[in-house]
Amino acid sequence: MRYLGIDLGTSFIKGAVLDLETLSVGEVRQVRVPYPLPGLPPLRTEYDPESFVIAARRLIEELLIEAPDCRGVLMCGQMGGLVPVSPRGEAISNYVSWLDRRLLEPHPSGCGSFYDCVPPRTPPCKGCWRWPWS
Repeated sequence: MRYLGIDLGTSFIKGAVLDLETLSVGEVRQVRVPYPLPGLPPLRTEYDPESFVIAARRLIEELLIEAPDCRGVLMCGQMGGLVPVSPRGEAISNYVSWLDRRLLEPHPSGCGSFYDCVPPRTPPCKGCWRWPWS
């Protein structure tokens, strides 16, 4: 039983054939992902979401040549990021990467950054008398 293992990164999308019978990992291949979109404010890091789909598809197609009997695809990524989608699953914005730091932009209230204003608006953990990050 072989599967494709795919790691979605912000520099490369990496993949390999995973053989569950021999508990082995095939040669790791990688595809460079496109650079962040240009012209954004300095603390923002966004990507065209379709560019990740194209890069991942290219890598999967390469790996399927090696493992046409593949039973499935396993995907992971170490850091968080998001692509807001419509109820039909269509992207409605760019991919906002974990590299994005817009939380450090000044909050309109003047209380500091958006990050500085988060704790007072976030309730403590259930069953806990303190903030989750304190």
